[in-house]
Amino acid sequence: MRLTSCLRLLPLVLILALSGCSQKWSWHQRLTLVVETPSGPMSASSVTRRSLRFTDGWFVPPQARGAASSYSGEAVVLEVAPGRYLFALLSAPNPFEVFFPGAAPVAVAPQLETLREVREVPRRQYPMLVTFADVADPTTVARVDPDDLAASFGPGVALRGMTLEITDDPVTGGVVEGVLGWLGPLNGGYLHGGFSSRGAPLGLTGLDFLRN
Repeated sequence: MRLTSCLRLLPLVLILALSGCSQKWSWHQRLTLVVETPSGPMSASSVTRRSLRFTDGWFVPPQARGAASSYSGEAVVLEVAPGRYLFALLSAPNPFEVFFPGAAPVAVAPQLETLREVREVPRRQYPMLVTFADVADPTTVARVDPDDLAASFGPGVALRGMTLEITDDPVTGGVVEGVLGWLGPLNGGYLHGGFSSRGAPLGLTGLDFLRN
């Protein structure tokens, strides 16, 4: 075979080699919050999609090797009192630490695809909780102490716990946008509308509440 023909085939060979060095697993998980209120217990949940991709191999550059996780969906939102909302943001909990604490994610990711269980979320794995003094104004966001919901919502309000479930149910949508009408126009940007985290309340962006 001529050298020019070999060179033409080289990109194809590299693509085939690289494609054989990557694995990806994905699953849906439901996070549920249960809150005690003066009117009795209340709960809310959302289903998000999580995935883990592992890339390795002789042809893969060192900087591209390893595992990378991603997620999409919406935060959990619970109306604790009329017009007062509690949000559990998207990044946590880590399902590997909830279901397989201490295990290497790549080793147990295939099990997460088929697992159908519900577990209590350990306190160390709680997502950030926030509320808004005015849900129409993203700059009024404030962090909520999971051990002292009463400080944010008044006497008699307390977090009873969180559960995480691996499920076949579809990813939920539309709930958070229905409460936070500014999420769409914000387009994933910082809550103060700026282009950097400087001055952004809690350093949060729209992607902490909604990620497609």
